[in-house]
Amino acid sequence: MSFFSSSGGTYSFSNYSVAKYIGNASSSISTRVNQSVLSPDDESKDKTKTPDLKPTPDTAVDARAKLTDLYGDLDTTSSKYKDDIEAFRNDIFDDLEFDRETLHLIASNENGYFSDEEIEAAKQVMQEQLDEILKKDAPEDGPTADNYLSLLKYLEEETSAEEQKSFEWAESKASAQAAYKRLSGGKESDLFSNDPVVNLLTKAHEDLFDVQKTNPDAKLESMSAYDSAQYQWERNNNSYDAYTSPDAWWK
Repeated sequence: MSFFSSSGGTYSFSNYSVAKYIGNASSSISTRVNQSVLSPDDESKDKTKTPDLKPTPDTAVDARAKLTDLYGDLDTTSSKYKDDIEAFRNDIFDDLEFDRETLHLIASNENGYFSDEEIEAAKQVMQEQLDEILKKDAPEDGPTADNYLSLLKYLEEETSAEEQKSFEWAESKASAQAAYKRLSGGKESDLFSNDPVVNLLTKAHEDLFDVQKTNPDAKLESMSAYDSAQYQWERNNNSYDAYTSPDAWWK
């Protein structure tokens, strides 16, 4: 994601990770059953045949079904838009008007349901939503402290609980906090997060601002506080034990 800086430039953030997807699959209610976690009794009966799966949100299954149905209606696939995400959005994705919670599920693609094109389109729409909040009523020379306050409110009130667990959300929250503090003369807001990951990322942004005074090419990822934030987030989420998808359900 990228947000405007007080000097008119942009901050750059790492995007949602892109998971691989093979083909465009059909979807049905049985998907919900097949992708659900087994009860202890069922698991003990068939440990060797059925993997311990992570529950799939119905919202993700429904989004997969809507996309697949639309591909069928148009006799196309997302892979035909591999080199033209803008056309993919214009012809297919934007017409479905997914809400932000669904967009996050597509962008994070935890269950491997979505294609590269679908993931990229979801990321773009999510970024545009944040940019729209930040740019609203902003002067030509860039957003003010009040603009960043509006963004902080949006991130706090208009994003899902699942999105707020993501490292990308923490990055967005932190960048807005750092920018607000700088533009408001060091003030903080009750919309600031107390999350240690967000606090570390806020420090990383503040450190970056100081470093770029003498080294304009410095990157956020090179700040030590950024590494600490990643480490803390991984510990909080046990990401070293991250779910690994079994054979794709559409095979």
